[in-house]
Amino acid sequence: MFEIFTQGFSFLNLLSILAFFTTVGLFFCGIPICRQIWKRKDTKEISGAPFLMGVVGGCCWMTYGWLKNDGTVKWVTGCQVILYTTYTIFYWCMTKKKLWISLKVLGVIGICTSLVLGVHFFGMKIFHPLGIVCLTLNIADFAAPLGGIRVVIRRWATSTLPLPLCIANFLVSSEWFLYGLLKNDFYLIFPNGVGSLLAFIQLLLFIVLPRKPGQRAPLVMLWMWIRGVKIEETKEIVAELGECEEKKMNRAQRWSQKIKMNVSTVAEELENVIYNLPTKDQFAYTHKIGDDDSSSEKTVETTEEPKKTSASPVIPAIEAVKDSEFERKMRNSLRAAQEAREATLRRTISSPDLSD
Repeated sequence: MFEIFTQGFSFLNLLSILAFFTTVGLFFCGIPICRQIWKRKDTKEISGAPFLMGVVGGCCWMTYGWLKNDGTVKWVTGCQVILYTTYTIFYWCMTKKKLWISLKVLGVIGICTSLVLGVHFFGMKIFHPLGIVCLTLNIADFAAPLGGIRVVIRRWATSTLPLPLCIANFLVSSEWFLYGLLKNDFYLIFPNGVGSLLAFIQLLLFIVLPRKPGQRAPLVMLWMWIRGVKIEETKEIVAELGECEEKKMNRAQRWSQKIKMNVSTVAEELENVIYNLPTKDQFAYTHKIGDDDSSSEKTVETTEEPKKTSASPVIPAIEAVKDSEFERKMRNSLRAAQEAREATLRRTISSPDLSD
């Protein structure tokens, strides 16, 4: 790779240095993931598989460059192994499930050790099998972003695709494709040629489709500019319509949330009031007489006292029946009131004019 300083300037040496810096720069994409883990203080919902696969892929290509004695491949993949090993160690330190990630790390160490031992003991006998493994891993790496194209087609917008990463993939794969052509290496030509094609298709999506839903695609804007149509006015109209729709939706959501909160608050207060009410009937019989009663009423009570005492065993049963009937009626009224509130809430949410 550094032959440009000893053997003089050539296109191959220049391409080697350019491929080294761009590829190593692409390997620094793990730093934002590590920053996100550091802010969370945990690896929850963040997988460590990309770091481990980076170590495995780097070891495969490093042993391939060792067999072929390709300095550019060895330097680039050596940096890849160092960086992704650092990411893996950081992930292991921050994760709480250390047993599972430790088993994966041991598996990766076993794979890398077997690769080094295989090259040491068998030499060029494993060149083609190792080249096929490296080719497969490289194609899988380039095809990984294709999972997001389904979301792009469904939303008809490219907001979910990272444009800088797509450009970097296209540059790196194109450089290694040219490097493989100059070196006449099939295991570099084929995977990087496929990667260049896939990255080019992703870049075409940024031209054909808009960046966000509701906007115009760059290709449409270019056609309108060629025809002399005022693009700025159409942009402002689309933006204003989008803002109006968003404001209406926000007002409707706030209105529905307020109604839900008010209805739930009223229901809770009504239930508390009903539960705190005395369950006795206001016309129920009682044998107690207050201090402010007249003497004639006391006289009547004393004269009729034997009859009351004789009917006293029946009174608790009557009061129990009345209490159960009153409780049943209150439950029915509560159920009817709840159904009426739900119907009113549904009608209110379904009417868009209430949000203004």
